[in-house]
Amino acid sequence: FAPQLAVCDMHPDYLSTHFARELNIPIIETQHHHAHIASCMAEYKIDEKVIGVSFDGTGYGTDGHIWGGEFFICDLNDFERVSHFEYIPQPGGDVVTKYPWRMMLSYMHHYFGNDAVDQFPSLFSNIDARELALVNEMLEKDINCPLTSSAGRLFDAVSALLNICKTARYHAEPPMRLESIAKNTSESYAFNTGEEINFKPTFEGILRDIDQKLDVGIISGKFHNTIVQIIIKTAQKISQQTGIKKVVLSGGSFQNRILLKKTEDSLKDANFAIFSQSAIPSNDGGIALGQLAIAAKRRELGLM
Repeated sequence: FAPQLAVCDMHPDYLSTHFARELNIPIIETQHHHAHIASCMAEYKIDEKVIGVSFDGTGYGTDGHIWGGEFFICDLNDFERVSHFEYIPQPGGDVVTKYPWRMMLSYMHHYFGNDAVDQFPSLFSNIDARELALVNEMLEKDINCPLTSSAGRLFDAVSALLNICKTARYHAEPPMRLESIAKNTSESYAFNTGEEINFKPTFEGILRDIDQKLDVGIISGKFHNTIVQIIIKTAQKISQQTGIKKVVLSGGSFQNRILLKKTEDSLKDANFAIFSQSAIPSNDGGIALGQLAIAAKRRELGLM
């Protein structure tokens, strides 16, 4: 057959993007997290504006930064980014996924300054001193530190902070282990909402609990509850401004059963209609369907 249109991710370095461009036919390049939301919308045959919550580890943003903690107002054609997790430097780029202690250091450096290692020596006691100094210098001088709003990197940082996983042996080990030790609690930590969601009060609360030797399972439970509270409050704010009552959850972070279940329950209690994925993977296994849904809609509207 002779293809007439190709759709791919907007990331300029993806092999699939290069392949699509080399076909010499019209192409549509989609934003990664918009495609996640669209994949869930396609699963449920939704074709209207929704509140999209897309949490995962990485994805190329329209501003050139790494996204992954995103709140959208979107339909199949386009999206508006309403709020997102605060940008944090990712020292060494993708290497942080193997060494989550780097993201812990980045958050600590961001919130507590250049001397965070000296302020909290016990957090860094089992990390190679030379490597620690090197990463600290990278952060101070902004060398190879792309910015990320990723939910996955936040979970990495907290997992390392609790000494659950400072060096990963397999993909997504830090958040998976953080989830596995979480204990049920009704408590959560403070945070600052707005166009950027700031976690300094969250980290201050976690550090207090560590200092008071609170069970790490309870701390993990409180952290999970904090993310759920952020989703609820942000969805309510968007709904008040727009009247939208449908919330679509997608992205690899929603494979976390605690995060998904508590988010769904809380959104239902707040009278939202919730859509999360089951027939289609919420991780990148479902991304192609979302890209196809966006391309089909834009073609239908004559926008390509």
